[in-house]
Amino acid sequence: MAKEYQPFSLVKNKEFKIFVSLLNPSYSLPSRKTITYNILPQLLENTREKVKRSLDNASYIAMSTDGWTSVNNETHSINLIAQCGLEEIKEIHKKVKKIVEHFKRSSQAAAKLKNTQIQMNYPVLKLKQDVITRWNSTYDMFNRCLETKDPLVSTLAMIGKTEMLTASDFNLMDYYCKLFKPFKEVTIELSSEKGVSISKVIVLTNALLSHIKTMRTEKNLPLEIYSMILKMGNKAKNRFAGMEDNYTFAEATLIDPRFKKKGFSSETYYIRSYQNVVGKISSIIKRKKQSINQEENIVTDNEQITMSTEKKETFDIWKEFDSQVKEVTTVRTDTSDAIVELDKFLNEPLIPRESDPLVWWKEMKRIYPNIYHLMLQRLGVPSTSVPCERTFSKAGYTQTDRRNRLSIKNMETLMFLNGNL
Repeated sequence: MAKEYQPFSLVKNKEFKIFVSLLNPSYSLPSRKTITYNILPQLLENTREKVKRSLDNASYIAMSTDGWTSVNNETHSINLIAQCGLEEIKEIHKKVKKIVEHFKRSSQAAAKLKNTQIQMNYPVLKLKQDVITRWNSTYDMFNRCLETKDPLVSTLAMIGKTEMLTASDFNLMDYYCKLFKPFKEVTIELSSEKGVSISKVIVLTNALLSHIKTMRTEKNLPLEIYSMILKMGNKAKNRFAGMEDNYTFAEATLIDPRFKKKGFSSETYYIRSYQNVVGKISSIIKRKKQSINQEENIVTDNEQITMSTEKKETFDIWKEFDSQVKEVTTVRTDTSDAIVELDKFLNEPLIPRESDPLVWWKEMKRIYPNIYHLMLQRLGVPSTSVPCERTFSKAGYTQTDRRNRLSIKNMETLMFLNGNL
């Protein structure tokens, strides 16, 4: 009920009772009141204690909020870049949208499209409608039209009540999808809640800029697509400007064992990030030493400190050796220790891009203890506010017409359990 947004009344549903009985005839479903006043409160308490333990054991906690107009939300930037180019193809966009709406409204037209797909040995696919607030829905709409191009054209010819899609229309849609496919992929990558995404921001935004630049040089581009690329290129430069100067993104990229130096577009940005990370590691080392010194200097009233006053005799035979050793001995500092540890880490081979960097760091934390400490501060940060936006959507799934009598308390309980079970 919490995870799949089912109403409490599900346990009273006749067909559901039959289904459960078929699975296990001896099992007796709990009543709605039992769920509300016994099972849910107990589950809430257990889950809450589990979350508290996780928070108590965490060295750092990353919190994400939806600021509505946050300039640091990378998916928001991608949305603005994508939206700025749609004006160039407004005619074909309007035309395709109208055709899709016809198939959505007319069950007869939809049935004809399905039969045509079967007859032509195409997979049975429904057309997708565009949503004005989501740029990627335009991509999905065009891409679906391309996937079922021949059956769609045949069905439109049979219906005869809507505009036909021409070869030029499909050509425009094909170029549009080719241009926007990487944007959709980046959106999916950065919106992930299950894996590390913050260290991907610089790598992926640079990849998008490179993609736009490459597309602009293609020959025989339709004028509408070329104009769109120019607009998007200018917008992308403005939105992504200074991305590698952002210390959070840069440091996360450098200490991610999948990227390191390869994650930066130039040596300048890499060196700048390297210096910042050395400074951060040096501070971590300094704090650890201070903590150790404080512990060593704590003396209780009952402790006695005895020091030997015996003076060790120094023989002249050692003078020359001691002098030579002193010349070559390097004085260790927090900064030099930080450089040694970071350089050793950077000389490690990159791990496969599909690997989980957190698993790698768990295995290597004793070898690079200070970088590991910094990693805990950086790689746990989400790159977007998408998790917050998904919470709004989950609230909409929870409070529905079938659950319109939910109390605020039960609503909060279900939302908490949905996110933490």
